[in-house]
Amino acid sequence: EYNHNSTIYTFGLPDNKSLSLPVCACLLLKAPGKGRKDGGGKDDFDGSDAVRPYTPISDNSMLGKFELLIKRYEGGAVSQYLHSLEPQATVEFKHIKFNVKAPYPFEGKSNFTMLCAGTGVAPIYQALHKLMRTPGDSRKVTVIYGNLSPEDILLRTEIDEMVKAAPDRLKVVHVVGKGPDDPLPSGFASGETFTAASGWIDEAKIKEHAFPPSEDTMVFVCGLPGMYASLCGPRNEKAIAEGTVLHKLGYTETMVAKM
Repeated sequence: EYNHNSTIYTFGLPDNKSLSLPVCACLLLKAPGKGRKDGGGKDDFDGSDAVRPYTPISDNSMLGKFELLIKRYEGGAVSQYLHSLEPQATVEFKHIKFNVKAPYPFEGKSNFTMLCAGTGVAPIYQALHKLMRTPGDSRKVTVIYGNLSPEDILLRTEIDEMVKAAPDRLKVVHVVGKGPDDPLPSGFASGETFTAASGWIDEAKIKEHAFPPSEDTMVFVCGLPGMYASLCGPRNEKAIAEGTVLHKLGYTETMVAKM
């Protein structure tokens, strides 16, 4: 158990085999029989399978297994299914080309802004593995990470260690709040490894902390549908929707990767 509602699951692979997944890419996980009727409640299953994308938090140096960090949602078809399984259960995955959103080494890009919320940090963490730990890669990264509370921040210790190892290259902004105008929680303040901000990820915070629009910059976005709607438009549409935050700030389709 990682925290109050998130779990790290380890899945076995053949001995000494790597998952060998491109960065950045996700896997599709199938929950048999957990598809729901349109407009139905959490137990209104229609007999179809539920499928969700998940990005491993382990990198390709891990052999014989891989790891997913998954948050449980009330009524979440796949997250609740997975949490109900016993060790040694078999889980079905597949990988499709569509789910390689922006492959490392991100040719032509010299700096990166990563906007994420909740478990949307997983593909961001996957990219950080490569950017911060590949010898000779000295490019700079800013991570702006939104959560409801400090207790909901995932991979905080691991990202802190990356900042400590390369403080001149990696900047992290933790945005915490259940509403856009929430104040900072008591006791949560900027520290050695991060800047604390309150509310939600919005235009003002991106303008303050992100690298400005440029052909050599890249912005990753990963979160729930409402975050895409506000910042850039639907995840499955490559274009940056007019009127969204990134569109208004001058970012274009070639500068943004919807993860």
